[in-house]
Amino acid sequence: MTPDQIILFSLLFFVFIFLIWGRWRYDLVAFVALLAALLTGIVPTDKAFSGFGHPAVVIIALVLIVSRGLSNSGAIELLARHVVSGSRKLASHIGIMSTLAAVLSALMNNVAALALLMPVDIQAAAKAKRSPA
Repeated sequence: MTPDQIILFSLLFFVFIFLIWGRWRYDLVAFVALLAALLTGIVPTDKAFSGFGHPAVVIIALVLIVSRGLSNSGAIELLARHVVSGSRKLASHIGIMSTLAAVLSALMNNVAALALLMPVDIQAAAKAKRSPA
């Protein structure tokens, strides 16, 4: 094995250990691993942060921000209260949520629709004393 391969496998080993240990947040572990790979020369400096500009990463970050904002504002609770009643049968609950997902997916990114509807479904399932899964 080449020295770069040894460094890379050692780095991956430590990343897995820290992720399994769970004491540090996964995003911090990943960022430190990226910096370590950058400092050891495994990852070229011009490529180190190029993935953060990919449209998928940007969309997921923005969707998470919007979803948290809607949850904090109470809009999700309002939607859950009016659209999905806890007294409905499971089949009608699935039908309503599927229709909402189809309408939202027609108007926006599928990941965004999922991020918006997940809190609604979790809250409605808790209200009906059902598992959200």
